[in-house]
Amino acid sequence: MFLQWITFLLYVIVSIYIGWRSRHVAKESFWTAGNGLSSWSVGLSISAGFMSVSWSCVYSTQIFYWYGLGGIWLITVPWVLSLSAIYFLSKHFKKLPSFSQPEMAEKRYGKSGKMIIALALIFVFLVWGGAEIYIAAVLLAHGLNISVPLLIAIIALVVSIYSFYGGFQAVVSTDKLQFVLVAFYIIIVAILGINGFSASGYELNFNVFPAKSNLSWYHLFSPGIILIFSSFIAYLPGWIFETDLWLRIQAAKNNKAAKRGVVIALVNSVIFIGILPLIIGLIALLLYPPVNEVIPQILGNDGDAIFLRIVQDFAPMWLLPLISLGLIAASMSTIDTCTNIVGLSLAHDIFPLIKKKKPSQNINRIFTVGSVFLAMIYAMFTESLWDIFYLSSGILSTTIALPMLGIIWQKLPARPVVYSAWAGFIITIVAYFLEKFKMINQFEPEWIQESGVGYIFWGMAVVVIVFLATHHRRPLRGDFRRWTQIKRR
Repeated sequence: MFLQWITFLLYVIVSIYIGWRSRHVAKESFWTAGNGLSSWSVGLSISAGFMSVSWSCVYSTQIFYWYGLGGIWLITVPWVLSLSAIYFLSKHFKKLPSFSQPEMAEKRYGKSGKMIIALALIFVFLVWGGAEIYIAAVLLAHGLNISVPLLIAIIALVVSIYSFYGGFQAVVSTDKLQFVLVAFYIIIVAILGINGFSASGYELNFNVFPAKSNLSWYHLFSPGIILIFSSFIAYLPGWIFETDLWLRIQAAKNNKAAKRGVVIALVNSVIFIGILPLIIGLIALLLYPPVNEVIPQILGNDGDAIFLRIVQDFAPMWLLPLISLGLIAASMSTIDTCTNIVGLSLAHDIFPLIKKKKPSQNINRIFTVGSVFLAMIYAMFTESLWDIFYLSSGILSTTIALPMLGIIWQKLPARPVVYSAWAGFIITIVAYFLEKFKMINQFEPEWIQESGVGYIFWGMAVVVIVFLATHHRRPLRGDFRRWTQIKRR
């Protein structure tokens, strides 16, 4: 425990120092890091963002434990496709006149468009940041012999300090260190799992069935075509237009650096969202197989403690401090990214709508720290964030994707896009709670119920209906020139 505290405190000091060193860039461009990021800065920062505790270290491994090799269709392939699309769209991102998605929406759709995008982003990234704080604290609290609420507060305080000094530059700079530590952590857990499996005397068993499939673990389409299709529809649109990825692309010094950064992130995603989680998930499946489709209790809630189980069973004592270091780096790389976007949306987008003036640097810093504090409060008063975590991904697809597509593809009429975004945001949340309390399940087709993301389908269906129903109405300011030309004819 003593060594774990020493490594933890050293990491805290280094992170705060990096944030303090970034303060000069932050004075000039608190939210954009001076638009001078190199390809490695872009690539490693994107990679550190998705190599989080909740996503790379828990969810992706969990998916492979649930479905075996076929799990690649539910996370790895969609993410690789998303980054591939971003690679080709990056030249359009660099041409955009604004770096904030709500600000872009205001120029295209007016204040209503700006407001709905800002509210959706605040909701999504506040939830993600809170989820990451909560999960990291739960996994680290035992090793540090400290209560979960107190550790939540400590993590939030550290992120607040270096984000306060360095803004987005501090986020990107710490991401480089965090990427190295997280990569080390995931690689070590994979090696521990392989060594543990070899030492245990187990043999490779082709008759082991994943936790949520009646097909063997090596079957390529074990999740079923319906679930694979549902996952593509539900997540791809939102991931392609994910805000934190856009910000890093736009902060690159030029288009070449942006594209190379995406390639670096793409390679890392194959390794750290695909290959290594697959190895860890399959080893866990062989070491701790489900019994009568019931996941062993030692793997936590639905298999979310696989990393922790492997570390506890096979890691030597001397390695525990370094593993803890990788875990805290994985969490902070996502927490600072998420709270930075919440702070950006509040200070840069919502504040000017209310006060009718641009925020000062002090206001930017206050909102950044306030965003971390909100995420901390959210993490304090919950025991499980998984449902809300998935809901937030749906909001990206039903609320953010279409307006952002309309910014790049100007032929989309503005007013229907805004109406659709508001409808998608509201209906997705309402449908989520109706499904959660089983109030609409009897009306849903079986394939929607089996997908587990029916609320996203309802949200998308309403988006399409509202868009078509309002398509011929008088356009918003973003379409004013086109509309006046039609009227003159």
